[in-house]
Amino acid sequence: MKKAELQMQETILVIFIVTIIIGLALFTFYQLQSKSLEKSKLELERNKNLILLSTLPNSVELSYSYLGNEENSLDTLKLLNNKLNNLGFKEITIKQTYPDIENRLCNINNYPNCNSYVVYNNQPRKIENIEILTVPISLYFPYTDEYKSGLLEIKSYS
Repeated sequence: MKKAELQMQETILVIFIVTIIIGLALFTFYQLQSKSLEKSKLELERNKNLILLSTLPNSVELSYSYLGNEENSLDTLKLLNNKLNNLGFKEITIKQTYPDIENRLCNINNYPNCNSYVVYNNQPRKIENIEILTVPISLYFPYTDEYKSGLLEIKSYS
């Protein structure tokens, strides 16, 4: 009787230890997979931002064209009345860099005596990471028929 009880206790102890080892292995595997998925998510978001950075200046909603010909610049009047949506948690701003004027956010009332346009703004409540990408652009001012240099900036929140 004692030998049977001893074997039963040993068996329970072995099963308990094997269960703990399997649990630790599953927990470690879960942690590694979680980190891998987070890394893939950040890489995908970065690729989306690079694509947006390269295609936004040529989009119909913002670019300037004359008689159907693309002029490789952004129309500042279109920047005031844009309807970009569903871009995720991002902030897209355009700032005139040259010639330098007083730093003022553009709206209908102070245009063209301003230098900063907020094209899209959707910030999350909790910000963990911010990635900022910029590219130089050309800005066209239709009222004065002038071209000025600017900077397109995309802030991506995750």
